[in-house]
Amino acid sequence: MKSLLVVSTLSSSLALFACSGVKHATRSEINPEAKDPSLVEVRTTGFDGPARTVSYSTWDVDPVDELPAEAPADVVESMREHAAQYGADMLLLERIEDAWRKVWLGLGKKKDQLASGEVPVCGQAGFDKAHEDVKARAVRCVQQVLSERPALRGQVSVAFEVDPEGRVLRAAPTPDSSRDSAFQECVVGAVHGTSFGPPKDFTCQGRVTVEITGDSGVR
Repeated sequence: MKSLLVVSTLSSSLALFACSGVKHATRSEINPEAKDPSLVEVRTTGFDGPARTVSYSTWDVDPVDELPAEAPADVVESMREHAAQYGADMLLLERIEDAWRKVWLGLGKKKDQLASGEVPVCGQAGFDKAHEDVKARAVRCVQQVLSERPALRGQVSVAFEVDPEGRVLRAAPTPDSSRDSAFQECVVGAVHGTSFGPPKDFTCQGRVTVEITGDSGVR
């Protein structure tokens, strides 16, 4: 296993590693409390009580390839061993798949009554500029759709989550968004095509909104 990248922010440092295609991220301020990997429970649903994330692992496949219905055993073992290094009680597995990214996510979770399950709002250096770029590209795409269908109106808001590398882990229109598929794809595609920079924590969340106004404008 070798270090690929070290990312420093004001509040945390993330070390990213790759092993058999698995990438791991850890926060340097977390004090390791290593345990035997066999004591880390592998689950697809979380604990009933609060838990904090102590490790973050991803295994991506090319979007044109098929993502296995179950994470391969060696991938799970790599994630589990990494979670054990940081004293996790559980490895929480999640399968994420859309047209832009296919990935198995493994979160090392440690029981903690003071932990919050909320994903923090993005505020890392460079995020605002990246957000502006997403909005501009989404608007250009929607303007093209509008040129072919001038009667189209509505608004699309896309909520997204950023991983430790600054890549978008997942993105989806909010329930109150226009149902027009081309409109939605313009915004979701712009979000997925952007690097937002490493979050201050393991992950963060953001949102971008594009509206077609009554005067055939887009904002």
